[in-house]
Amino acid sequence: MQDNVSPSPRLFPYGTLRISVLWAMVRHHWFIRVRWLITLATILFLAVEAVQDPGFNRPWQLLLCIVALALVNIVWTAIGSAVLRNEPDENAISPSAIRNVTLFANAQMTVDLLLLTVILRYSGGIENPMSVFYLFHLMISVLLLTPFNAAVQGCWALVLYSALGVGECVGLIQPHYPFLASTQDSLLHTDWTYVLCGIGVLAAGVVGTLYFTYHISYRLDAQERELQEANTNLMRSQTAIKDLQARRSRFMLTAAHQLKGPLAGIETLAGLVRDGVVSADGLQNVVDRIIARCRQAIAQVTELLTLARVQEAPPSKHQHASTSIDECVAKVAEQFMAQAQAKDIELRVESTISGGDCAAIEQRDLEDCVANLIDNAIKYTPQGGLVTVRTSANELTLSVSVQDNGMGIAKGAEDDLFDPFRRGDLALAAGIPGSGLGLAIVREIVEQAHGHIDVHSVVGKGSEFTLRFPKCDAPRPTVRGTRTTKLRIPPSPTDETQEVERGPLE
Repeated sequence: MQDNVSPSPRLFPYGTLRISVLWAMVRHHWFIRVRWLITLATILFLAVEAVQDPGFNRPWQLLLCIVALALVNIVWTAIGSAVLRNEPDENAISPSAIRNVTLFANAQMTVDLLLLTVILRYSGGIENPMSVFYLFHLMISVLLLTPFNAAVQGCWALVLYSALGVGECVGLIQPHYPFLASTQDSLLHTDWTYVLCGIGVLAAGVVGTLYFTYHISYRLDAQERELQEANTNLMRSQTAIKDLQARRSRFMLTAAHQLKGPLAGIETLAGLVRDGVVSADGLQNVVDRIIARCRQAIAQVTELLTLARVQEAPPSKHQHASTSIDECVAKVAEQFMAQAQAKDIELRVESTISGGDCAAIEQRDLEDCVANLIDNAIKYTPQGGLVTVRTSANELTLSVSVQDNGMGIAKGAEDDLFDPFRRGDLALAAGIPGSGLGLAIVREIVEQAHGHIDVHSVVGKGSEFTLRFPKCDAPRPTVRGTRTTKLRIPPSPTDETQEVERGPLE
């Protein structure tokens, strides 16, 4: 069922449960069936009364009211079928259908209250205790429609009953018909005290019914919202788990393949040394290559352990964390100054964050994110380039962005840019070393901290990665998001920028 099926919560019902029950009652003609039962029960009562007390004659107008109720019921049946004809799927009720069903239910209640008043008129008036049936429609209005609808129906019932009682009391409505043969001589309908008490009791019943049923309905609505939120979170969790399982499966296959390369190279080179194929002059070169292969494998294992550590972190890891982004960025940037200077790259740090603002993320994880981004920026920026690290803030989030003027990211990389062991074609073509795990670690950490990643890149001009984390006092979702990236990668330097969005799961 659609969540937003009610154009106006004040006039039309809201909530999946409330709408589904109302729709089912209209679809199955519940109101109409109840009227048929009332009609048959009334006819049976009159027949029994005629047999037991043949001297007491009911007014013929009462029989006419029963016939009118039956005819109105036939009309309601036809209208109800027309309302439901264009809505075959009760799991996707349109807003117009909700409006029509609400108006249909209100119209039935309005006419029912009028017919009930007319029946009371010819069966005892204000002395008839069946006035309690006024409250029946009020409870339905509150539980299935809205408090406003119920208040309108309650006022309508009071107006009708008051008009009946006052009209009989002052003589505008006459003659008076008794409720039972034993009350033929009763003059209570002419007693102002009794009339006002009867109207007051009904008014108290209307107010009490509206009050108690409204609070019950309100609690049911709150419970439904909690269940819907829990169900939505469960669906998000299931989607996230499936996504994580698929990524982990791909990760294991790729990791085995990536580690196999360096180990196979080491085995081959060591075999050449063992078999005496390498001469004494070339031995040093082979040993250096073996060491390089070992370092490559160690680097991959180290990043694999980092990624595993991040992935195995508990869901609440960052819940109560507090880290100063400025201090973290300054610390990490200082560690990469020597690497930047070796390539004659200017590593610049800029900040617009006021003092005291902290992000809801563990410091070690934030350092890993910033370190991976700065390391990539330096590696993919040519000699003499510029790498700028900026920190900024808004009302809810703190951001750190790393911008370079390097080779950029080619079109087609947006689908798996953050997947483990994924390296861009431009980087491979340039022979730039790397494990392909840095951005996977960054994404995992950002998702766990309920953050977002924005990426903007132009081939030949550079890239900018922006990480956004919630502030410590900002609201956060209860379920972690996945694919929290927004990538903007132009297909070519002359084409307009195209944006591909992957927002948090809704």
